Amino acid sequence: MDIRNLRTFVRVAELNNFTKAAQSLGYSQSAVTVQMQQLENELGLPLFDRIGKNIRLNQYGNNFVDYAIKVIEAMEKAENFATDSRHMKGYIRFGIVDSILNACFMSILPEFNRRYPNINVSVTVSSAREIEAKIRGNELDFAYLLDYKVPRKEWVRLREEIEPIIFVCNPNNALAEKKDVSFEELIAERLILMPPGEGYRYLFDDELAKRNLFASPSIEIANTSTILRMVLNENYVTMLPIFVAREYVRNGSLRVVDIHTTEMQQWSQLVYLKGKVITPQMQVFIDTVMELLPPMQTEPSKL
Repeated sequence: MDIRNLRTFVRVAELNNFTKAAQSLGYSQSAVTVQMQQLENELGLPLFDRIGKNIRLNQYGNNFVDYAIKVIEAMEKAENFATDSRHMKGYIRFGIVDSILNACFMSILPEFNRRYPNINVSVTVSSAREIEAKIRGNELDFAYLLDYKVPRKEWVRLREEIEPIIFVCNPNNALAEKKDVSFEELIAERLILMPPGEGYRYLFDDELAKRNLFASPSIEIANTSTILRMVLNENYVTMLPIFVAREYVRNGSLRVVDIHTTEMQQWSQLVYLKGKVITPQMQVFIDTVMELLPPMQTEPSKL
């Protein structure tokens, strides 16, 4: 069984489209059609329903995807078996939100490069929603997200943690020492937040909606690192994942705003879509992350 035909079949299954699969693999559409016909002839089963001009995986095709992926992974492992890992070549496409990148990956990426100097890592830093869309479009292989918990029906979650989201301010802010801060007091401050719908902003807006309140931030910017720097240097109030603010709270550069509310939290998750072939290059990256990334979560009471 030709491994190229299996790779093409898996790409067609990922994209559910012969034309897009051909473009992503650098083949002509006719070449992909021929490869799929060869595979069907070898198996003695139709893998696709062909209705008019529409071609879709049928039940046989859906059932065969997992087998094809296992064969491809076994073949690629065999091809790399006798290869020194330092000489492993290739590339991976990784998506990550900026808060996790800056808080946790600034040492992991250089270490991976030292271990595997011939593997190129293309890193896309964007919002969780944009990264998810790129993975679905096969523009990225896998990602580290901070968002809602993605469903296991569609996604493989390699690592996941609950991440509390807290309000913080400059020590000079009036809220720094105040107890039982109300939401009315909070929204009267100079707020610097993510734009609506970005990052963890929706958690705040949901809490405000429950109280029939509305916030007008002084600044809205979709970059956690920039927000952090501005709050450290100016008299703003913001909300941040606890792993971003942890060290600054501990050294006194930031203060946690004492506001009693429903706990706000998101999930940090290392994920890829089911059906994605995990290449040896991707696997060593995943192994490195799992080895080097410490637990990010901290209970607010332990700051």
